[in-house]
Amino acid sequence: MKYILSILVSLVLFACGSSNSEVKVNPTRSLNEVLACENLAGLEKKYGKDSLIADTTWVIGDDSLRGTILYPNSSRQVYVYYSDGQIVDVTIVGNTSEWKTDSGLLLGMPLQSVQAINQKNFTLSGFNWKHAGSVVSWEGGKLMGDNTLGHLASFSNASNQHEGISDAEYQQISGETEFDVRHELIQKLNPSLDLISLVRPFIPNKEEGKSMGKRISDSQVPAGK
Repeated sequence: MKYILSILVSLVLFACGSSNSEVKVNPTRSLNEVLACENLAGLEKKYGKDSLIADTTWVIGDDSLRGTILYPNSSRQVYVYYSDGQIVDVTIVGNTSEWKTDSGLLLGMPLQSVQAINQKNFTLSGFNWKHAGSVVSWEGGKLMGDNTLGHLASFSNASNQHEGISDAEYQQISGETEFDVRHELIQKLNPSLDLISLVRPFIPNKEEGKSMGKRISDSQVPAGK
């Protein structure tokens, strides 16, 4: 559920417009080091209080999520999310960023290069809808991570550009369905990464679990059942 929630938060933020510069930059900063700060105090110690907006809240559906923006309105911007005060998710969005992951992911990287890093094919959601181009499963590849770290990513979901293929071809790989990245048209499109998250596996506490369960039940189960 945290993985899904992270995707929703990040996609909405991106849909509202990334503040990253459109000028391409050479990523030299490690996004893993942001995650390793552990908490707000760690962020302030490493990057300085003046480098972040410490307490910002976004409302997504029925959820209010509180987090920190590091280096706001710059090519170094990072969204940071917490659970019980501990950093569980760091996200970058846009066409370019000064950050990259230790695994080698960076914004603007084409899908075929991500395949090479993952060392295995993976599954994407269809394009041209609000959760377009998101990685559904790394299919056991290197980017799947382990019980301490995982990767979330999406490809060109906000700009919705599809240079190199026709509108009719683009329609064939669009919509609320899943596609193997080996699909001929996805390979032809070869979209670029525009969202990267590093996440720590999340197990909801009792109250969080009850809240999630109620929200899902209310949205999916008819009243009185």
